[in-house]
Amino acid sequence: MKLSIENYAIRKKCGDFEALRLIKNAGFDCVDMSYYWTEENSPLLNENYREYAVELRKYMDSIGLSCNQAHAPFDLKATEAFDLSTPAYLATVRSMESAAILGAKSIIVHSLSAAVNDRVVFNKDYNLEFYRSLLPYCEKFGIKIAVENLFQRDPKRGYYVGKLGTPEELCAFVRELDSPFFVACVDIGHAALTGNEPEEFCANMDGSLLQALHVQDGDYRRDAHTLPFLGTFKWDAIMKALKKIGYQGELTFEVFLYLANIPKELLPHALAFTCQTGKHLLVLFEEA
Repeated sequence: MKLSIENYAIRKKCGDFEALRLIKNAGFDCVDMSYYWTEENSPLLNENYREYAVELRKYMDSIGLSCNQAHAPFDLKATEAFDLSTPAYLATVRSMESAAILGAKSIIVHSLSAAVNDRVVFNKDYNLEFYRSLLPYCEKFGIKIAVENLFQRDPKRGYYVGKLGTPEELCAFVRELDSPFFVACVDIGHAALTGNEPEEFCANMDGSLLQALHVQDGDYRRDAHTLPFLGTFKWDAIMKALKKIGYQGELTFEVFLYLANIPKELLPHALAFTCQTGKHLLVLFEEA
């Protein structure tokens, strides 16, 4: 199993190319390329996004780093049209093409939700329509979309509502999309935040559908995105659950809040420790 890390916090501090170098030097095999929270007119998504992606790919090849997955922008609102005239939808499609150029097998695209009165509503049929609108681009670019277990905070009541928040709901939704271009992504922290034990969530996933992962620790009360063993999750049990279902993807760290306050000068050390933590998780996986 290979180790990967999502690169948002790193590229924010260092830029795209330096971030890739630091990730490789820390010992990671792969990168999860983030296209969310990009600056206005970012080369990742502006008119020259194809040429920029080619430059990034050449650099990654030269240092021996691959892109296993990516993360699309999540600015699209439920009221907006699913076509290229909508800037946020266009950014999603551009991120799919760019990620494919980088070699990503899949890209996480968030589902949509809307507020009705004082409650957040997840409309299954509406989201099926949304994802199916992207299928032609999956086929064109040769990249899968990974549907993630998400959450929404109820602002009035202060608790978190799951969006495809159980393994049964997530697997059923992906199956209903009925295409090999749609797979599942489990975010370990989101599983805990929406009323599940992470190991039970993983154990009840269909191993053939689960092809992407976001590894983060937390405390069941906030989306902490911190390093494993700095929260309260049971990582030996989580790794056993992944082994049980035959998970064959990468361990992809999504720990941008852990890295956010690390000074740039200490970033290489923090990344190296993150990679060593990943190697320990791989030992737990193999010993399961």
